[in-house]
Amino acid sequence: MVYGFTLPTTSHLSFQAFLSSSTHPSLPQAASTARHALHVALKAHKRLSRGPQQDSHLTTVLNALNDYLPYLLAISNGLSGFTIGNNTEDVEITLRSELESEWRATLSTTTPSLPIKGKGTSAGRIRGHGIDYEIAFTVTTLGYVLSNMAHSTVVRTLYATKTPTPEQRTAAVQTATKYLLQASAVHIFLSTSSSPTGTAPNSIPDLDPATQSALSSLALAEATLLAVLKDDSYVATCIQARNPNDKDWMVRAPEIPKVRAMLFARLCVRAAEYAEQATAGLGAVGTQGKGGIEDDLLRYARVLGRVARARACRFFGVDAELAGKVGEGIAWLRAAKSALGLRIGPPSVMDGSAKRERGFSRLKREWSERREERKMEKDAGSRDRGEKSELDPGDNAGREEEGRVIEMLETKWVRMNDTINTQLVPPSTDLLTNLPSGRDIHSPPGPYKLPALGEEELVRMRAPPGDDEIGPESDMDDSDEEAAVDVRAAGDRPAEHESAYY
Repeated sequence: MVYGFTLPTTSHLSFQAFLSSSTHPSLPQAASTARHALHVALKAHKRLSRGPQQDSHLTTVLNALNDYLPYLLAISNGLSGFTIGNNTEDVEITLRSELESEWRATLSTTTPSLPIKGKGTSAGRIRGHGIDYEIAFTVTTLGYVLSNMAHSTVVRTLYATKTPTPEQRTAAVQTATKYLLQASAVHIFLSTSSSPTGTAPNSIPDLDPATQSALSSLALAEATLLAVLKDDSYVATCIQARNPNDKDWMVRAPEIPKVRAMLFARLCVRAAEYAEQATAGLGAVGTQGKGGIEDDLLRYARVLGRVARARACRFFGVDAELAGKVGEGIAWLRAAKSALGLRIGPPSVMDGSAKRERGFSRLKREWSERREERKMEKDAGSRDRGEKSELDPGDNAGREEEGRVIEMLETKWVRMNDTINTQLVPPSTDLLTNLPSGRDIHSPPGPYKLPALGEEELVRMRAPPGDDEIGPESDMDDSDEEAAVDVRAAGDRPAEHESAYY
């Protein structure tokens, strides 16, 4: 599936206090107005309950981000002396003092330089300096929103009360894939952007180029798996079988058409490679002495790679079963269960890979398998089963759903092999290590480009600014926030810090 990110929040910021423009006097006020809308949207999103409420509010946050980013580009180009619009508009900006903004880092773990609010679950707001710091956090928030929209689109469609049609499932997956490719482009942009001077945003794990590159690979892994999910009738059949409101079984049995098993298997292998790249990149951030990435995201990326390899094994098994090699197909399914950390269970009648175990050896094997399964469930982020409904998707990585599909196929094929085909089941221990190379289905997107202001908007900003309707915010609006942490080196900090609320 797709990982659901926690969106950052930010404090109030008035650009008029830091800069002015002689050519476009209304630009600072217009930027402050757009940022205030984003600030309110993020704060409202945080206070909504997880699930449908936050999912329906993502569009509001996305619109606020898209409205705010053109002003950031205009200010950045004005400070750098570049033209904006169609390379014909000069914006002169005078910097009164260094821009300061505060953002809450949501991917950082507890470190001495980045104090954590509460019990070490999420970082407090961090004060950064410069327009590039503001752009970096705003754009990375855009990437999180796009991933969350992909997550909600897939889950809302596949696990709807009424079983979706193949056309509805295809449309949802295509929409989610579009969001994920856009998110990947956003993270590529941040990973290749030059480091702003005087701010050292790379000291924040959320903005580290290695983190952004890993998030780009993670989005590509998810998009590749969605391409397989679009035509994966086995997953759709499993979900439909658990739907208590589904009545199609009264009319006809679920149809499982033949799939392009070898193609899907290689796509899953490529998704596993992307996920493993993301895992390595995220894990390397914490080894550089500046704090690491939260364990939930690391575990998700690790489990997603295992799920992708297990799905590849399943499709290799489907290909073998379609060719009449049921014994080989069962071996592939057991290799998939091994990748997921699931117990393989007792051997079938025609299993030639192992003899019946007795006594202490069998107890030792079963205990080891149970321990590995519990560890995988914890890594996958599985919740208490008592809290789940029958159509709950379970963990974000899709481990539980893939396990159900494999169990369904193994039960069917073992019964068929024990009663009809009677083929020997070869050993499955070496299958995982001999997987073929992966294959891309999506070309890696190019870096994201910040949107520019339209000509009409630039003309309007040449007029003098009106009355500032956005006054200083009271501390009550952010009473649950911690004091901001300055990310500059100790020697670069002023003797006294003024409040960041204006």
